[in-house]
Amino acid sequence: MSGAYLWSSDMVLIDIVSRERLYEVIDYLIYNGEFESAFTKYPDVDVEEDHLYPEGFFKMSDE
Repeated sequence: MSGAYLWSSDMVLIDIVSRERLYEVIDYLIYNGEFESAFTKYPDVDVEEDHLYPEGFFKMSDE
């Protein structure tokens, strides 16, 4: 993509901040098998770890 994006561990910088460019970069990363290298999936937080986050951090969007 000729420098349209730069990714480093758990970070992707995109030259043009638009929905279209974001989709373009994601599609490119998936097509080239690089998506899973650019992003890390972290496990869900266990209930026992809730105290580590500020109150309301996990508030549901529909509340």
